[in-house]
Amino acid sequence: MEEKIKNIHIIINPASGKGESTLPVINASMKEAGIKWEASITHQAGDAIQFAKAAVKEGIDALAVYGGDGTLMEAISGLIGSDIPLVILPGGSANVMATELDIPTDLKEACMLLGHGPLETKTIDVGQFDKRYFIVRISIGFEADVVKGAGRETKNKIGIFAYFFTAVAALKKSKKAVYHLKIDEQEHEVEGLACFITNTGNLGFSKIPFDKHIDVSDGLLDVIVVRKANLSMFKLMVVTFLKRERPDNLELVKHWQGKDIIVSSSPKQAAQCDGEELEKTHLHIKVIPGAIKVLVPKKMGKV
Repeated sequence: MEEKIKNIHIIINPASGKGESTLPVINASMKEAGIKWEASITHQAGDAIQFAKAAVKEGIDALAVYGGDGTLMEAISGLIGSDIPLVILPGGSANVMATELDIPTDLKEACMLLGHGPLETKTIDVGQFDKRYFIVRISIGFEADVVKGAGRETKNKIGIFAYFFTAVAALKKSKKAVYHLKIDEQEHEVEGLACFITNTGNLGFSKIPFDKHIDVSDGLLDVIVVRKANLSMFKLMVVTFLKRERPDNLELVKHWQGKDIIVSSSPKQAAQCDGEELEKTHLHIKVIPGAIKVLVPKKMGKV
């Protein structure tokens, strides 16, 4: 990125973070970088969308978001159709998109990138359903139960480990469902514990990937069905995570890619989108290729 950022608007979710002093860190970093900044504080769902839409009209150089993937999801909804780049200041428990884009999860380090860089602009895809947008993933079944069980208070206390504790409880009561899928006009029916429609290839901690081949900029969404949760499945996950290779055991994991996806489950299971619970589980999902620009650390050696 050649042009220096001079004017930035920051959307802050005060419920995010791990007890860190957000404003002093941001203020010191912006002052050092010589960036003029203003902030909007979210109070309820939908605030980040409205703040982002208003900020676009201000003639800013970039829009920054301090929060988790749910706050990011709202902000990009207000950025769609604009040419304003997004700056991610991670403040959530998992920070999946930040991890995907190699953005430091430490707030001070992420802020320092704006002043010291080097930065480049990366164009990423966005998923859409029911006039809503998402940047990470929609999940139906097991993971949605985990997200539902990991409350804000628990996440504030132990962060990402909240998901591990709720995962154990969710796995004990998880039941299989049949997923009815239509991917780019091709129909599939498969039994499993969880179904993911994902834009990202990692789980958000330790850079553990679903699959290293998944790309946020390939113009496609990936559909993954976890069919079983047994010893073989966990062995496969360990091998996959260590080698970062595509799972090839179709008895345990099924994987497709597509641009237009219709999904439902029988019986109906819990569903979530970028950390937010969904009431509807019969979904028609499409990808919007290259919908958002994000400022990311420049890969050294890149010409």
